[in-house]
Amino acid sequence: MSSIFDIFFTLRGVTAIFKLGFVPRDGDLYELTPEQYERYYATVAKDDKHLDETVYMVLPEDHQKYIELASEEVFTITEEEVIFTRQAEQLIEMYCTESKKKFNNFEEKLRYCASVMPYVISKGTKYEYLGN
Repeated sequence: MSSIFDIFFTLRGVTAIFKLGFVPRDGDLYELTPEQYERYYATVAKDDKHLDETVYMVLPEDHQKYIELASEEVFTITEEEVIFTRQAEQLIEMYCTESKKKFNNFEEKLRYCASVMPYVISKGTKYEYLGN
């Protein structure tokens, strides 16, 4: 049985997937340079005490996803969050399998999950679900 902490962190992973629109794979992740780490900890994670954590930029190998993501700000993800997205992918697949619906692609799966998961998880993403 999952602990409340497992559930909380998996939901953080689902939120990251909703923001990205895909599950980041190893080929999509590029570790920050020393200069980028300095900026990251000075701005994004200024209160973070985990200065030894690996942080990646997400740059999708898929050209279309890259274009979509490039129009936004640079998306960073920590090593721990990468693990959460892998767990979240399993949760998304479970929701979709249990629905017994047919999905043609991952985009459809995300739209479905946004409609059945708590609103706060997809809030502020392109999958934000406000009901019918």
